[in-house]
Amino acid sequence: MITRYENEIDNAAIKSNLERIGNQVYKALCLREEDKEWVKPLETLSIELLGMADLFPDQKNILSLACKVQGLAADDSIDFLLYRRTIFECCSLVSKIKDSID
Repeated sequence: MITRYENEIDNAAIKSNLERIGNQVYKALCLREEDKEWVKPLETLSIELLGMADLFPDQKNILSLACKVQGLAADDSIDFLLYRRTIFECCSLVSKIKDSID
């Protein structure tokens, strides 16, 4: 895949990174269920996703994913069922992004 700087990055490396991101998103659900720190990991993930969205501007779903993750991180009082549903939406977006990479 080509970055905004016209550099090519191996698709397998990007897919591997997205797999890790998907795992981190899902882990945020487990952390909240276990009443452990879940906001900071989402904030860190949000930063990474915003950087990824900047590198790959043609991948619009990355920005959508970053927005959802940031929204979750920004409101630690969010209803758990809404939080859970949004986490699963994020996981679906990660899969959709991975599938779009040839």
